[in-house]
Amino acid sequence: MVGWGYEKENGPAHWHKDCPIANGKNQSPIDLITGEAKYDSGLKPLTAKYTPFSDAKFLNNGHSVQFQPSPGNPSELTGGMLTAKYNFEQFHFHWGGNDAEGSEHRVDGKMYPAELHFVHWNSTCPSFKDAVGSGGPNGLCVLGFFLKVGAENAALKPIIDLLPHVKDPGTSVTVPGKYDMQAILPATLTDYYTYDGSLTTPPLAECVKWIVFKKPLEVSKAQVCTIHSSDSEKATPVLGSACHRLMKASNIVLVTLQYLVQTRLYFPASWFLAPLPTLAVYSRHRPPPFLLLSTLAYIFF
Repeated sequence: MVGWGYEKENGPAHWHKDCPIANGKNQSPIDLITGEAKYDSGLKPLTAKYTPFSDAKFLNNGHSVQFQPSPGNPSELTGGMLTAKYNFEQFHFHWGGNDAEGSEHRVDGKMYPAELHFVHWNSTCPSFKDAVGSGGPNGLCVLGFFLKVGAENAALKPIIDLLPHVKDPGTSVTVPGKYDMQAILPATLTDYYTYDGSLTTPPLAECVKWIVFKKPLEVSKAQVCTIHSSDSEKATPVLGSACHRLMKASNIVLVTLQYLVQTRLYFPASWFLAPLPTLAVYSRHRPPPFLLLSTLAYIFF
């Protein structure tokens, strides 16, 4: 799709004209409703092995700013619900015009100033392009991290400091030295939501296994201001308008749970036996015993 953007004349409301899948049932982003999340004890921690990057590029593609590694880097993602190894492709930012909005996903209606996406593709596919066109939910895996205002983020600082050098669409710079992307990540990749969705921009292919982490990463106010100053897609606040195509989570077919009691874990006020196509959530915390007992009492008495 040529010429798409976030302006009134080419924004999300028009994307379906060239990408009919925009009206599909597995579109992203969505509002992550925590009260509708299902606890799945079968989900495991993810394992990301990111080798320090040499000669990587940081570029402005006209719609976002993106970290692009040099070819041949062996960085990969495994574990969790993934059934194959996923190769790292790139990471990029989404943001809005102020600290109150900018993230593509929401949590119970709440937005964050920005969202960071780590994009990976299934190694069983010949290439990234083939993974996008695979037609199934396992072509890509994207790790989503919300960014909130707090302490300065030392791991992201070398990248954010490059933003003034890629203010114009089509510009790029070489990331100096060996960039350790692993330092951006939490020590353990736990406490996340996962669902099958799509790319959030054209071609909007429904090929993405989304993994959105519950705990935001902190960046300083100054770092957020630097992100806002980027001139991607004509004054980046338009990226916040991507949220106008926020899809309903009820349209998503999600991970199936193994245990009935776990399907009721997050529904203490709704004890009915009906299919609930909601989010699966991985957490290192086990369900509280009193919830388990109350659920069993409902089932057997």
